[in-house]
Amino acid sequence: MERFKAHQLDQKVRTREEPSNTVVVFLAINAAVKGNKLAGLNGGPDDSGDDFLSIHAPGRRTSRERRRTDQLSWRPTFGNLDMIDALWPEHGFKDRSQFINAVLDAYLPAAKRGWRPRR
Repeated sequence: MERFKAHQLDQKVRTREEPSNTVVVFLAINAAVKGNKLAGLNGGPDDSGDDFLSIHAPGRRTSRERRRTDQLSWRPTFGNLDMIDALWPEHGFKDRSQFINAVLDAYLPAAKRGWRPRR
Protein backbone atom coordinates (compact mmCIF):
# COMPACT_ATOMS: atom_id res chain seq x y z
CA MET A 1 0.00 0.00 0.00
CA GLU A 2 2.89 2.37 0.74
CA ARG A 3 4.29 2.04 -2.79
CA PHE A 4 0.80 2.31 -4.26
CA LYS A 5 0.00 5.53 -2.39
CA ALA A 6 3.46 6.96 -3.16
CA HIS A 7 2.85 6.31 -6.88
CA GLN A 8 -0.52 8.06 -6.73
CA LEU A 9 1.00 11.04 -4.94
CA ASP A 10 3.83 11.22 -7.47
CA GLN A 11 1.28 11.28 -10.30
CA LYS A 12 -0.70 14.00 -8.51
CA VAL A 13 2.43 16.14 -8.18
CA ARG A 14 3.33 15.60 -11.84
CA THR A 15 -0.12 15.97 -13.42
CA ARG A 16 -2.20 17.73 -10.72
CA GLU A 17 -4.59 14.76 -10.81
CA GLU A 18 -4.31 11.72 -8.57
CA PRO A 19 -5.26 8.52 -10.42
CA SER A 20 -7.91 6.29 -8.91
CA ASN A 21 -7.00 2.84 -7.62
CA THR A 22 -8.67 1.24 -10.64
CA VAL A 23 -6.62 3.35 -13.06
CA VAL A 24 -3.35 2.35 -11.38
CA VAL A 25 -4.29 -1.36 -11.40
CA PHE A 26 -5.29 -1.17 -15.08
CA LEU A 27 -2.08 0.67 -16.00
CA ALA A 28 -0.07 -2.05 -14.24
CA ILE A 29 -1.95 -4.85 -16.06
CA ASN A 30 -1.65 -3.04 -19.41
CA ALA A 31 2.09 -2.52 -18.89
CA ALA A 32 2.54 -6.22 -18.12
CA VAL A 33 0.50 -7.32 -21.14
CA LYS A 34 2.05 -4.76 -23.52
CA GLY A 35 5.59 -5.55 -22.39
CA ASN A 36 4.86 -9.30 -22.52
CA LYS A 37 6.13 -9.57 -18.93
CA LEU A 38 3.45 -11.88 -17.56
CA ALA A 39 5.52 -15.04 -17.80
CA GLY A 40 8.24 -13.53 -15.63
CA LEU A 41 5.91 -12.19 -12.96
CA ASN A 42 5.02 -15.50 -11.39
CA GLY A 43 8.43 -17.03 -10.42
CA GLY A 44 2.58 7.68 -17.58
CA PRO A 45 -0.95 6.87 -18.17
CA ASP A 46 -1.97 6.17 -21.74
CA ASP A 47 -5.41 5.07 -22.88
CA SER A 48 -4.72 5.03 -26.59
CA GLY A 49 -7.24 2.30 -27.32
CA ASP A 50 -4.68 -0.42 -28.02
CA ASP A 51 -4.36 -1.39 -24.36
CA PHE A 52 -5.60 -4.70 -23.02
CA LEU A 53 -8.00 -2.95 -20.61
CA SER A 54 -9.63 0.41 -21.32
CA ILE A 55 -9.30 2.80 -18.41
CA HIS A 56 -12.31 4.86 -19.45
CA ALA A 57 -15.76 3.38 -18.86
CA PRO A 58 -19.08 5.09 -18.25
CA GLY A 59 -19.31 6.09 -14.60
CA ARG A 60 -15.74 5.07 -13.69
CA ARG A 61 -13.78 7.60 -11.68
CA THR A 62 -10.30 8.22 -13.01
CA SER A 63 -9.17 10.35 -10.07
CA ARG A 64 -9.78 9.89 -6.38
CA GLU A 65 -10.20 11.72 -3.15
CA ARG A 66 -8.27 10.66 -0.05
CA ARG A 67 -9.53 7.65 1.89
CA ARG A 68 -7.87 5.87 4.79
CA THR A 69 -7.74 2.13 4.21
CA ASP A 70 -5.36 -0.81 4.33
CA GLN A 71 -7.20 -2.71 1.62
CA LEU A 72 -7.02 -1.66 -2.00
CA SER A 73 -10.45 -0.89 -3.37
CA TRP A 74 -10.88 -0.88 -7.13
CA ARG A 75 -13.94 -1.26 -9.31
CA PRO A 76 -13.52 -3.09 -12.62
CA THR A 77 -16.53 -3.86 -14.78
CA PHE A 78 -17.70 -7.46 -15.17
CA GLY A 79 -16.21 -7.40 -18.67
CA ASN A 80 -12.85 -6.26 -17.24
CA LEU A 81 -12.95 -9.10 -14.71
CA ASP A 82 -13.66 -11.62 -17.47
CA MET A 83 -10.58 -10.38 -19.36
CA ILE A 84 -8.41 -10.47 -16.23
CA ASP A 85 -9.71 -13.89 -15.24
CA ALA A 86 -8.68 -15.22 -18.65
CA LEU A 87 -5.11 -13.99 -18.03
CA TRP A 88 -4.07 -15.17 -14.59
CA PRO A 89 -4.65 -18.95 -14.92
CA GLU A 90 -2.93 -18.94 -18.31
CA HIS A 91 0.24 -17.57 -16.68
CA GLY A 92 0.31 -19.88 -13.66
CA PHE A 93 -1.11 -17.68 -10.92
CA LYS A 94 -3.21 -19.42 -8.27
CA ASP A 95 -5.83 -16.65 -8.11
CA ARG A 96 -6.72 -13.14 -9.24
CA SER A 97 -5.27 -11.54 -6.09
CA GLN A 98 -1.86 -13.13 -6.62
CA PHE A 99 -1.93 -11.89 -10.23
CA ILE A 100 -2.88 -8.30 -9.26
CA ASN A 101 -0.20 -8.25 -6.56
CA ALA A 102 2.43 -9.42 -9.06
CA VAL A 103 1.57 -6.89 -11.78
CA LEU A 104 1.44 -4.06 -9.23
CA ASP A 105 4.78 -5.13 -7.77
CA ALA A 106 6.32 -5.06 -11.24
CA TYR A 107 4.70 -1.73 -12.17
CA LEU A 108 5.09 0.40 -9.06
CA PRO A 109 8.40 2.09 -8.33
CA ALA A 110 10.46 0.77 -5.45
CA ALA A 111 9.65 2.14 -2.01
CA LYS A 112 11.85 4.97 -0.90
CA ARG A 113 13.91 4.35 2.17
CA GLY A 114 12.55 6.41 5.02
CA TRP A 115 14.33 7.91 7.97
CA ARG A 116 14.59 5.58 10.95
CA PRO A 117 15.91 6.45 14.37
CA ARG A 118 19.03 4.64 15.52
CA ARG A 119 18.72 2.21 18.37
